[in-house]
Amino acid sequence: MKKTILILTAAAGLAAAGAAGAQGWSGRGPSATLYDRPEFGGREVTISGPVENLSNYGFNDRAHSLRLQGRWRLCEHSDFGGRCVELTGNVPELQTMGLAERITSLEPIGGGYRPRPDPRPDPFPGPGPGGYGRGERGVEGDRTVFFPRPRVRGLDVAAGANGANTFCRNQGLGSAVYYDSNERAPRAIGPEGQVVGSSTVLRDLLCRRY
Repeated sequence: MKKTILILTAAAGLAAAGAAGAQGWSGRGPSATLYDRPEFGGREVTISGPVENLSNYGFNDRAHSLRLQGRWRLCEHSDFGGRCVELTGNVPELQTMGLAERITSLEPIGGGYRPRPDPRPDPFPGPGPGGYGRGERGVEGDRTVFFPRPRVRGLDVAAGANGANTFCRNQGLGSAVYYDSNERAPRAIGPEGQVVGSSTVLRDLLCRRY
């Protein structure tokens, strides 16, 4: 089932949460402060970057209210799965949105933040739009090359004709001849090199050699 994303704007008017220091984020970027009681009461935790599972903060399925600086995506399940909602501003009672004690993962959306550079080299370097890069080597035939599980930079490739053709061409090959898209992954790489959330992904991809 495709993940449902609702675009909502929370009522603003309260001061934004103070700066936080989650690893991997710098500057005056977004922040999310979650509270385990309505009206910004009780225990709180402040996040300033993507969190795949709030269990790591001891805050899984605990939030009843929150204050947001910037725009955020909040999801019911880990790894940004399940129902997701995009919010900005302050929400004194998450129950009004059906999200009380249901938030497990969250990430900032849009500008105002930047990840620290990853010191690890790209394991599959190569040309491509948006830094897409080359994938793992396929099984070569006379006129086609077969990729049982296409991956780029350690991520599965989002399914679709655009993604399949982009992957093939970034391997120096022609267009895609065939692919399967019956499997899903919590994260995948899109045709522009962007990382996307839960998505169907390519399997058994067949690319023309020329």
